[in-house]
Amino acid sequence: MRYLFTERCGGVSEGAFSTLNLALHVNDNALHVKENRDILREKIGARAVVFMEQVHKDAVVVVEHEAMNPTCDAMITNQKGIALAVMVADCLPLLMYDPIHEAIGVAHAGREGSKQGIGVKCVEAMMHHFGTEVKEVRVMMGPCIGACCYEVGKEVTQGFESVLHVKNERLFLDLLTYNLNTFAAMGILDENIERSTVCTCCDERYFSYRREKTTGRFAGVICL
Repeated sequence: MRYLFTERCGGVSEGAFSTLNLALHVNDNALHVKENRDILREKIGARAVVFMEQVHKDAVVVVEHEAMNPTCDAMITNQKGIALAVMVADCLPLLMYDPIHEAIGVAHAGREGSKQGIGVKCVEAMMHHFGTEVKEVRVMMGPCIGACCYEVGKEVTQGFESVLHVKNERLFLDLLTYNLNTFAAMGILDENIERSTVCTCCDERYFSYRREKTTGRFAGVICL
């Protein structure tokens, strides 16, 4: 198994998308994005990288061949040589690995996806399709916007009460801790979870929608 979280450097895109933007939906030059995706495929050492059309919901799709481009927010596969990618620019990228049954998964955990349990549902899909057991799952949680920067309005806080921070009468959401708590409740062992403490809004090595609005997307990628 190989995995990585890209940064914004090392590609060919220009301007607000410089340089390793991996998203086609942000009005970057499509030829630049294709070249960036080829750079990523070579870096991860896969014959193909499958991307999702991400919609902030909770669907999980089984990837059976490299030509797929599913509309969903989580994918799983046991096909060797096919990398799975999740694109983000502040949302939390989740990667899952079952070393016993040789299966992998990715999930796009923004606020809505997190609330709908997209990470847990991805693991449950691996359990259903590949025989994965909770105690076997490894989870890699990539860089995302931190509670230091993720200010939210009261209208979107329902369900997140346990991970809200109040500063100067403003509300800030801790997306990372929320997802850690859902995995813990599922029974995933803490020692099997790797987590980044980088805030994408603070760290200019990463694309951040909150910081820049017009920007690219970086990715979490995993491959058997």
